[in-house]
Amino acid sequence: MRMRCVPWILACLSYPAFGQAPDVPFTVTWLQGTCVGCKVAADLGRVQWVSRNEAWGIGWSWGHPQGSGDYIVVHTVDAGKTWKELLDTWQHAGPPALSFLDASHGWFSCSNMYCTEAPGMEVRRTTDGGKHWNIITHEAAVLGMAFADERHGIAQAFDVGDPVVRTADGGQTWSRIEIPNLKKIEVVFLLSGRTAWVTDHEGDDLLLFRTIDGGQSWEGSRTSLPYDWPEVREILFVDQANGWIVLGRKQDDEIRLLGTTDGGRTWTPVSIPSVRSGTWIPAPDVLGFVSAKVGFVFSTEDEGQPSWDPKNRKVLFTTDGGARWQEYALPYSISRCQALGGDLVCSADRKGSHFGILRLHPK
Repeated sequence: MRMRCVPWILACLSYPAFGQAPDVPFTVTWLQGTCVGCKVAADLGRVQWVSRNEAWGIGWSWGHPQGSGDYIVVHTVDAGKTWKELLDTWQHAGPPALSFLDASHGWFSCSNMYCTEAPGMEVRRTTDGGKHWNIITHEAAVLGMAFADERHGIAQAFDVGDPVVRTADGGQTWSRIEIPNLKKIEVVFLLSGRTAWVTDHEGDDLLLFRTIDGGQSWEGSRTSLPYDWPEVREILFVDQANGWIVLGRKQDDEIRLLGTTDGGRTWTPVSIPSVRSGTWIPAPDVLGFVSAKVGFVFSTEDEGQPSWDPKNRKVLFTTDGGARWQEYALPYSISRCQALGGDLVCSADRKGSHFGILRLHPK
């Protein structure tokens, strides 16, 4: 999801492999944060910045060998130096949904959890920057959401019978969006409260559906996938036209890229050096584009959680939309990234660290 936010100042620590040399086309800054008094959060996942110093995010821990973790909403008001957990937002086996329209208006959704002291689901809303959260419905839950204004938004529903939904009353009620020819939703990408993409499969073809009016109408397209690469691991758009898809295959962690410049109507392979992405859950971001031309792709050979020791980590950098790439070592475990004022800012760990914020600044 693309999130509206403003840049902030990070404490800077230059990694010596880059040396901030003139021939390196980007700079690296690092802030090591801490989670104060936290009982659930051990690592930092997706973050949304609402001001220079304030952000909301998802903290998580992985204490279950059977493949499920614990998640909770976390909050910082000092640019990520310290974080605190938001009470009664713990959820097991999957992250809650969190979305801010601006610094004042935000939404939080629980599903399949105990944040109301009993299994259930709910949506909460704040209009005062998180000082107070009001439960606005016990009748719905969403896995991801974005708002165009205080009343209108679209979301991926928790109920599989209503895969994509929209609201016209600020999240109190949600109605199913009918997408013609969509049979089974696979990946949803929300660029804003009006623009979104949904993927599906039909045989060897990838089906992509796009809306630019909040779900009122949808445009469908079809493209043939490369042989033996059927899995869509990630989709990212920087605007209504320019986007990329990460394809994977089940037998290993190697990936391929496809790119589009027409909103997904047509896709072409993006030539790129060998890229691998660990398949641990929650799946890490691979793509980190800040514009149609400038972007990063993260590659790693290791397996398991991001707090494990790095092994052969690298980042690929392009300034021409993927026609040419430069490769650099990067000793960080990237979790989630977002574009902020031309920079790429990521939740990231390095050996022995947690709650790190990494900023990559194209020169």
